[in-house]
Amino acid sequence: MFPITALYAALCGLLILALSFNVVRYRFGRGVSLGDGGDIHINRAVRAHGNAVEYVPLALILIGLLEGNNGNAWALNLYGLVLVLGRLAHAWGMVGPGSEVNSFRKLGIVATWAVLLAASVHLLVIVGLYRG
Repeated sequence: MFPITALYAALCGLLILALSFNVVRYRFGRGVSLGDGGDIHINRAVRAHGNAVEYVPLALILIGLLEGNNGNAWALNLYGLVLVLGRLAHAWGMVGPGSEVNSFRKLGIVATWAVLLAASVHLLVIVGLYRG
């Protein structure tokens, strides 16, 4: 049933939906149908959404594979929590006030990379144990 993965997939789904809404809100507000129309705010909104869509699926796949292979529930919840908080930080860093390169954006990407690295190594260890 993958209840841990389901929880974090649902939270990430809500975040991606909110980021999508933000893109549409900016586009409608500025009369831009496609792309960013050269507007920096639309560009940031598009990239905040795109960045989440680029990273979240792989992280959730790794968490799901770990859960399906009896990965430690504490570790899986840690990965999921760090992923969600990291993506929130990154999104805020992209579209929040003063959204140039900033600490929130940096924290978000480092958190996301940490989850990808830890979950990947964790999965390699579990797969190695099954083969050994």
